[in-house]
Amino acid sequence: MGKAVCCRSLTRRELLKAATAAGLVGAGSVQAVQPIKRSVSCRPAISGTLWWASPRQNTTWGSAGWERELEEQRQLGFDLLWLTNTPSIQEHPVCDLPALLDLCDKHRFQVILDAGCSGNWYVSLDLKQELDLCRRNIRKTANYAANHPAFYAWYIPQEIYMCWDQGDAYIRQLYPALVDACKNAAKLPVTVSPFFILDRTKAFGDFRFNEPQEYRDYWKTLIQSSGLDIIMLQDSGEHFSYVTDEQRRPFFTAMSEACRQAGARLWGNVEVAEMECESIEAYIRRYGRIHHSKAQGIVWRPVPLPRLQSKLALAAEFSERIVSWGYQDFCRPSLGPQAAAWYNGFLAYRKAL
Repeated sequence: MGKAVCCRSLTRRELLKAATAAGLVGAGSVQAVQPIKRSVSCRPAISGTLWWASPRQNTTWGSAGWERELEEQRQLGFDLLWLTNTPSIQEHPVCDLPALLDLCDKHRFQVILDAGCSGNWYVSLDLKQELDLCRRNIRKTANYAANHPAFYAWYIPQEIYMCWDQGDAYIRQLYPALVDACKNAAKLPVTVSPFFILDRTKAFGDFRFNEPQEYRDYWKTLIQSSGLDIIMLQDSGEHFSYVTDEQRRPFFTAMSEACRQAGARLWGNVEVAEMECESIEAYIRRYGRIHHSKAQGIVWRPVPLPRLQSKLALAAEFSERIVSWGYQDFCRPSLGPQAAAWYNGFLAYRKAL
């Protein structure tokens, strides 16, 4: 999904490149995934967006700027703010975490707060160091937010696809320990937002492709052993505009079945920003077989509305609720004409639902 320093500022492929040797792109038992016949679980609408908390932004905006931002999001039907990098604003002198939570409550927003993570957790795999850091963050966040009516859920930002070997052992200890720490600090649901990859030909690097049935089986056992409550499945594959719903569907089917068997809730994470490229073949011709973080001149854009509507419809088949990534950096109307056009178009779509 993109931007957060501890996880999102690292593209999925950058994380995978660093973690492949440690076993952070996994394996599992193989059984056929059976299609799940079900009606639409939620409306094809976005409930809220991931937001990277920025002390500089809080200084510039203050409470008045956040009021405007929440009002704009509310116009789109958003009623949830998914906040990461939370520790950076807990004691901000202009708009601290309690003040932001008060504003969210005023505008009827629920808030998801992250547990924090180190910048290179997937490289060092130092369990004690990571848990010590996260537990401090969790306790401090709980001191400010535990009893606040806007505080809805926790978020574990150490995002993965699948793991094996050393990486698997690390994640299978990290996740349940973080779930316990979160729930001991504030008894609220704990979320995570895994991704999947679609590159079968190693166009972006030497990364293992896992079949949907492996994905299902792995996540079923991980959810069961960790006690995770909500899985917010990222829908973008490799963030490219050529990714199709037909490619996404098997992974939604797999995760839906994993959540059903493990007793977790499935939310869709429908991303509203993507890199513009007509096909993987065109990407290779233009940039070579390199990770897109090293490709010069790649253009990001807001997802065109017809394409976004199709993505939302797919996610709605499987999800109780839909969140998003990309709005903060690409779709706010103040960012420029392209973003403003996207905002107005999505506003019209939302009103027509």
